[in-house]
Amino acid sequence: MVFVTAERLENYLQLGDWLRVVPERRLAQISSLTNTDGVIGLAPMETTTLAVLATQECILFPVGLQDPGNLGTLIRSALAFYQRVGLVIGPRTVDPFSPKVVRATTGLISLVAVGEVEDYEQSLIELGDAGVNRLALVPHVEGNLGEVSSSVPLALLVGSEAHGVGDTLLDYCDGVISIPQHAHVESLNAGVAGSIALFQLAQAHGVSIPGGTTVPNTTAPGTDE
Repeated sequence: MVFVTAERLENYLQLGDWLRVVPERRLAQISSLTNTDGVIGLAPMETTTLAVLATQECILFPVGLQDPGNLGTLIRSALAFYQRVGLVIGPRTVDPFSPKVVRATTGLISLVAVGEVEDYEQSLIELGDAGVNRLALVPHVEGNLGEVSSSVPLALLVGSEAHGVGDTLLDYCDGVISIPQHAHVESLNAGVAGSIALFQLAQAHGVSIPGGTTVPNTTAPGTDE
């Protein structure tokens, strides 16, 4: 359902029965924003299974990621480089359907297959059994994309800048990747690091990006957040 003010109605007439015209004051009561821009969408929060996630090209696997802006950025970047994107949400990770995450994705969360899990380790085992290439983004690791398996689907584990992915989960991954950086920068945040890794992995995997350019894969991706 879409709630819209009379001033914006003309742009949404094609929605037909899904459309509800409301006054601006009512829209302000519905929204969590100070300024609503005259339109609010209402949609179900649908989740899926690991079996379905394993059929996506790229599966985001945030580990304990709390910042909604970082998660939103990762989702937007994944959708920029891959056509089919999945998202695994486990313990201590921000709700992908929270208002701040949804806004950070500019509404693109609706294009992502989202699965909620209780156990990170078991989820990685099941994804591996389904043929998913599991890669962890960690800091300061030698290597480059040429040494990383180019198989798709892939799952990219991204941790927080403070805590990273964690050594325990690395035992359940097929490889680790990192982003080379100057020593005076201690780390990158999850949204930036993950976006760099997603782009370079898409290039290494030969994923076609309409209108995109190909960069040589001569550097290594990844870091903790």
